[in-house]
Amino acid sequence: MDSTKLLEWLIDEKNMSLRSAKDILSRCGRIYRMLDIDVIDSNTIEDLLNNEKFRTSSMFIKSQLKRAVTLYLEFMSSLNEE
Repeated sequence: MDSTKLLEWLIDEKNMSLRSAKDILSRCGRIYRMLDIDVIDSNTIEDLLNNEKFRTSSMFIKSQLKRAVTLYLEFMSSLNEE
């Protein structure tokens, strides 16, 4: 994951504050560790739903992690359009 480009994209394209953008990066890191994966892809949300750590997390955390996946996939899609 190119965290610098993702951070810039979140700030520029999604109008996030630096703190919010860094939170998304942190959540992506948490997803990598939770699922023991190297790449977030279209199967990641399904993989999260089948993960015990994710299932026992609060609704707030679940929502944040799913949003991080959605934003990351949108970022990757925007790179492919360039």
